[in-house]
Amino acid sequence: MTDDIDSLGVQVWTVPLDRPPATVAALYRILSEREAERGDRCRFENDRRRFIVAHGALRLILAGCLDVPPEELRLERGRHGKPRLAGSSDLRFSLSHSGELALVAVTRHREVGVDVDRLRPGLPVEPFVQRFFPASDARFVAAAAGPTERAERFLRLWTRKEAVVKAAGARLVQGLGLTVLTDAESDADADVVRDPSGRIPGAWAVRDLPVPDGCLAALAVAGAVAPRVSGPHSVDEL
Repeated sequence: MTDDIDSLGVQVWTVPLDRPPATVAALYRILSEREAERGDRCRFENDRRRFIVAHGALRLILAGCLDVPPEELRLERGRHGKPRLAGSSDLRFSLSHSGELALVAVTRHREVGVDVDRLRPGLPVEPFVQRFFPASDARFVAAAAGPTERAERFLRLWTRKEAVVKAAGARLVQGLGLTVLTDAESDADADVVRDPSGRIPGAWAVRDLPVPDGCLAALAVAGAVAPRVSGPHSVDEL
């Protein structure tokens, strides 16, 4: 697994969260005490299952990259809750989940963020976009053919902004004003995003990710060089 990851390479994994009870129980056993407590605090059983599978799969993926037992990994949280490996590891990762799908992105040296979200065709997105997004974003969304396409365009922008925010360890409110789509028709590997306000420093390479129908996803890494993406690989047998 580690052969595909260097400073320019990113591995992306898709994790289906609808797993049988035996798998959920096995993954629960490799969680840290704090992670298990967070899972147990979920009000609904489906939310608990999704949390356990997502974080258990993350541990399995990271353990495979580092060649260590998953239960021995020590994770901690940095600024604004950004998760990271404790110690001096150069491995960087990001986890996102929505509904029954999770995404995990792993790379080395460069900060990385991934975001996935479900499409909500009936969501009235125009007032939010006009109030919080840049004018170019508002025009991009308004130019859609109908409400379904407007929701798709909004979510494309939203996941890109979230990916940058998660990679930078910033707050979501800081990312709403980012221009994350420099050319709606571009076939480039990634758009380079910079925050003119300086609240999110540096350059971030952002690209969309292929995910199952009904969802949209995006990846962001630090720097202006587009990453080489391996995957998404499917984690369908844990």
